[in-house]
Amino acid sequence: MRVLLEILRPLNCLMAGVAAIIGMLLADNWNIHLAILIFLAVFLITGAGNAINDSYDRDIELINRPARPIPSGRLSPKHVLVWSATLFALGFILANIVGKICLFIALINSFLLFFYARNLKVTPLAGNLCISYLSGSTFLFGGAANNIVGLQANLIPFLLSSLITMSREIAKDIEDCEGDRQGGALTLPILAGKRISAILASAFALCGIGLSYLAGLGMTYAIIVSLADILFLLAIRNILMGDASESQKLLKFGMIVALIAFFIGAIS
Repeated sequence: MRVLLEILRPLNCLMAGVAAIIGMLLADNWNIHLAILIFLAVFLITGAGNAINDSYDRDIELINRPARPIPSGRLSPKHVLVWSATLFALGFILANIVGKICLFIALINSFLLFFYARNLKVTPLAGNLCISYLSGSTFLFGGAANNIVGLQANLIPFLLSSLITMSREIAKDIEDCEGDRQGGALTLPILAGKRISAILASAFALCGIGLSYLAGLGMTYAIIVSLADILFLLAIRNILMGDASESQKLLKFGMIVALIAFFIGAIS
């Protein structure tokens, strides 16, 4: 059972679920029962996508991350696909209970998660853009519980999350160059070089920093999001200096701080 949870990458699922709850709060719509349904739906669908991605990436992960459940031999690809399908189905059921817009987003996102794992992973920039949208869309999913008004209230968080995720995805591609090259993936750093990729990743992060001050969520939000922006700036410095590994970690930590900022802004 532990390995089935591990392949979901529960920390990523947790962050996605929290982002969806924050999206709900930003839409001025708080209902504890809906919040639980939203969190679980996002957690399950995100986890299913992570698992199916590992299944398709098993050859590459033998080089990049051999300790993960599939390359280490603790789970078979067939069992992972069954596990993913089960989680997707449960996520759809929960999303439908929340509302039709949420179900629509869940269906679109699930298709993109599968399509990314099977096709877009090896497509330069398209795969990165897909994951970036998926990351930001968790805010939209939570907001959609309050219909179109909720979607509009989450535009800035959606864009900020997408931009920072795009930067982090490129940083991860730089870090994973060796395994991706041997696995036949044509990522941006392989085609354009690490330097150009680092500059592009920095540009996305800078856009995210600029956008973070347009949310209009009050002074406390601005102070906390500034801390996130400092981490983003440090990430930019690191990736330009050739340390993609540390850069993507800083981007991830910065996004956690940004989540806290949006949460404070939503409840204040």
